[in-house]
Amino acid sequence: MDHHAYVAALIGRPWQADGLHCWALVRQVVGDLFGVDLPVVVEAPAGRRTKAGMFASHPARAGWVEAKPPLPWAVALMHRRGGPSDVIEHAGVYLPFDGGGVLHVDDPHGVVFDSLFDLPRVRCWAAPVLLVRAAT
Repeated sequence: MDHHAYVAALIGRPWQADGLHCWALVRQVVGDLFGVDLPVVVEAPAGRRTKAGMFASHPARAGWVEAKPPLPWAVALMHRRGGPSDVIEHAGVYLPFDGGGVLHVDDPHGVVFDSLFDLPRVRCWAAPVLLVRAAT
């Protein structure tokens, strides 16, 4: 599968709380491009603290480690620039395109690919924590 063409077809698709929310995009891309099955979240939770609680307390979170250096398909967890770092409320997928960046979806932008440099400057997300599944 041509990863660039796959991603290009996603760019601009709209965010939907009960459809293409940030975790749904992560799950779809990581599954389709890299064959990794991630837990399902049917609907994006409302409220920053609710989202943060979901990311922090999900049982699958324990099986993940930080990816240094960034690896293709690493899950990018983000908080708002200037906000508490423990209030993770957004997710995307790290991809090595154009020097590396994060594919993510939010309202009102839809699906976008932002460099790690642009995430805080353009979208107001702090630098993401990039996670991959721990080796078993």
